[in-house]
Amino acid sequence: MNKYHLTEDQLDAWNGIKEFAKGRIFPLAKDIDLTGEFPRELFRELGEQGYLGAGQPEEYGGAGCDAVTCCLILEEISKACASVGNCFNAHMSLVATLLAEHGTKEQKDNYLKDLTSGRKLGAFGLTEPSGGSNAGDPKSRAVLDGNQYVLNGSKAFITNAWVADVFLVTAKTENGVSAFILERGMPGFEIGTPEHKMGMHGSPTCSLFFDSVRIPKENMLGEEGTGFRSFAKALDRGRVNVASLIVGIAQASLEAAIEYAKERTQFGKPIAAFQGIQFPIAEMATQIEAARLLTLNAAKMYDAGMPIKMESSMAKYYAAEIALKACDTAITVHGGYGYCMDYPVERYYRDVKCYHIAEGTSQIQRLVIARELLGRFPI
Repeated sequence: MNKYHLTEDQLDAWNGIKEFAKGRIFPLAKDIDLTGEFPRELFRELGEQGYLGAGQPEEYGGAGCDAVTCCLILEEISKACASVGNCFNAHMSLVATLLAEHGTKEQKDNYLKDLTSGRKLGAFGLTEPSGGSNAGDPKSRAVLDGNQYVLNGSKAFITNAWVADVFLVTAKTENGVSAFILERGMPGFEIGTPEHKMGMHGSPTCSLFFDSVRIPKENMLGEEGTGFRSFAKALDRGRVNVASLIVGIAQASLEAAIEYAKERTQFGKPIAAFQGIQFPIAEMATQIEAARLLTLNAAKMYDAGMPIKMESSMAKYYAAEIALKACDTAITVHGGYGYCMDYPVERYYRDVKCYHIAEGTSQIQRLVIARELLGRFPI
């Protein structure tokens, strides 16, 4: 049943990634969490299968998929392994998309095919140690010196930084915030050691340090002073993708809870027969479906060329709120076993918690929604 009114191409892509995620990603998820190792070979496979370039132009090795298809792909990848989904999102939805939309022909020729194929990995440097919510006022500075910019400053909590080859970063320039393309190994550019996090163990998160890094003028992405505006639009689209990622984790927790409830017996019958289990599972399923519909609606609006600032924030905010509840409920359904690492539900909880913070906190999302509403309907 095509209840989301998907096109044939969207359904084909969804079915394809379901099979790949179930067969190749999910079996690795537990080891990725336990070892904290980034699955580089898996990303090469994702590139070979065309998923890393799902939303990018075909002329640069992409598949040219619409936003709805990208959401479906992200949901299935994250359902199989949230760490892989988080890395995938930073690489594909942010770095590759920004290069495709704002890069010069030379920049696209130099970087985009390697990113869509998986030969190189990307990281997106926006958040700074002083705070992530005020990303429009970075403390990092880039000063023009001849035909180069000299960059000083730092970034924090950067996904993929430990393994990335190509970095997009923002810095304050003379005429506003600008964006630059950096490469691993540039003199003065250092990458910190990975943070020890509650979850997302296979998604390396590091600080970046810039000590008089000399960046060629041709490595500026877009015009000087337009960096944050370019990133802000990408973040609207990115929030929709993140909402899909979160929905994927929540869906995984729901399916785990259902499977366990059918297998576990108490008082001579499966615990799925008791209303104390049925009601919370029903609530989980309803909230997850609502989050998915919010997300797909925002993606369809984006594909139709409509502004989605409020809708993307709604999707991300609601998904993050209900997903944490869903993962908590899944642990409760499992009882004591839910607290043990032999079952995946405790991992789902640890992984999904970060999305109350990452990609715009829940508080910031509510602020965006309120401002959009009050701006449309003045008091």
